[in-house]
Amino acid sequence: MLYATIFHLLAGTVTGSVFKVRTLLILLGLVLIESVVLAIVHGSIAGLWAVANLIGIQVGYLAGIYVRGVLEQAGYLLPSVRTRRMP
Repeated sequence: MLYATIFHLLAGTVTGSVFKVRTLLILLGLVLIESVVLAIVHGSIAGLWAVANLIGIQVGYLAGIYVRGVLEQAGYLLPSVRTRRMP
């Protein structure tokens, strides 16, 4: 179960450094479904690990945003393009 938590943390980091919040919400929805199924099949201990996976994705997402910001400040990455709508 620890490997799954580490995998979810890394997936959150990649998601945070590349994608927007909508992708995080979709990812959290998928992991929530995974958590419910895991808790039903394997019991409460697996359910607790599944909650740790949800927390791991969120922490990883924040770490990815931080890494992206640091790399943009250092000049290694270009800031993401922000489209503006005409009024």
